[in-house]
Amino acid sequence: MNIIFKNILLFFLLFSTSIYAEEIIDENQILYQIKIIIVSHNDSNLIEYNQNFISDKYKENDSISIKNNNCVINNENICVKYDNDYKLETFNEYKTILSKDNKIKLITHLEWVQNMNSFYNIKIKDGHDYSNEIFDDDLDLNDIDIIGSGKMNQYEGFIKFVKDEFYTVNLILYERMKMKSDSFFSNNILVSKKHDISQRVKLNKTTYIDRDNFGLILKIIKIKKN
Repeated sequence: MNIIFKNILLFFLLFSTSIYAEEIIDENQILYQIKIIIVSHNDSNLIEYNQNFISDKYKENDSISIKNNNCVINNENICVKYDNDYKLETFNEYKTILSKDNKIKLITHLEWVQNMNSFYNIKIKDGHDYSNEIFDDDLDLNDIDIIGSGKMNQYEGFIKFVKDEFYTVNLILYERMKMKSDSFFSNNILVSKKHDISQRVKLNKTTYIDRDNFGLILKIIKIKKN
């Protein structure tokens, strides 16, 4: 991890504070605000040729899309307008800071409100879009099973938060990269690697999870009643 990214993460940990909002969906229900930012600290999506590389096949799950940040997941598993969203602390300031760093690429920024009584798979689909390169025959796709529907984004997957004895984040994220061709006369190849991460997290504390090419910054805040 580069020094600039470490300094930004330190800023998150030192100055990130919690703020609470009123609960309006069900007064007997405990709600949580969840905030995530995914960044890439690799300025290239090109990897060296490896004849033994086997792409992980993409598997779709039932999921919820966050169309507008700080919506609340209702009983129909749809994220709808949360009336007290204006009272919630956001990651907007940190998103601005990260966007100004040319050594870091912002992949996605999602925030939502949920209870912990159900298991919600939140959809992640962002990053570089390979669609035009595939359609224009500038990039080879040897295995169609590594992509889902719609755009062929670099990152696609699901994130889920559960509360049992501990708060736990489960992240399944497919990272699609270009592999260099083994021949001067052929195109690069689109390949896929699956990341399956499960980690305990603490309430009201900013957490950073790091992998080779990307990092996940997250925070869970319990929304208290007045």
